Amino acid sequence: MEPLKQSQLLNDIELLTALCSSQEDDLFYAEFVKRFLPEIETECIKICKQRKLDLHTGKQIAHDVFEKLRKYKSFQTDSINATSSHKGILVYLYRIARNLFNDWHNQKKKNNNGYVNKTYFEDLFSQVVMPETKDLLQWKRDTSLAIFKKLNPKEQRVILTDIDHKKRHLYLPDEINEDLAQCLGVKKDSIRKIRERAITKIKIAIDEINKQ
Repeated sequence: MEPLKQSQLLNDIELLTALCSSQEDDLFYAEFVKRFLPEIETECIKICKQRKLDLHTGKQIAHDVFEKLRKYKSFQTDSINATSSHKGILVYLYRIARNLFNDWHNQKKKNNNGYVNKTYFEDLFSQVVMPETKDLLQWKRDTSLAIFKKLNPKEQRVILTDIDHKKRHLYLPDEINEDLAQCLGVKKDSIRKIRERAITKIKIAIDEINKQ
């Protein structure tokens, strides 16, 4: 049987196992990319839209997923827990993609000379006309607390998580959003809406301070 035909007859797990155990892997690699690239690319583009990134970044990361898998050949069949081997492999590849997105953000941060993203309160307070006071720090704390109390419990939880993570990354990773959604009893897509609603409230509160 021709090698090409043989690679096409392998099921998904067999194909991935062959790819990770063979040095002569061109045919296995081509067939594996053919089967999984469309779904991985779709997921990466979805992440780019959520994080407002250039779509070309997502397409590049999608291809990098397969290159990383091919380079390190670290797949183990017992890492697939899903009942469907195809779905299980997708979950495995999505995990690689998320790690690559985090690596991309970290590298971008380094390229910006170590710039650390400001939290929402730090960023918004830069717009405030600060009063003449000897205890400016205490004033900022009191004002931040007063603004924070204007948010409902779900908004507070999302903002606190966002502030904590924003010190190190630009956006919340998908797994953090998933944990938040499960904790708050909402859909993952709702986290972005809750955050946007909370930020709008904070901005309105900032405007009210400036008008005083």
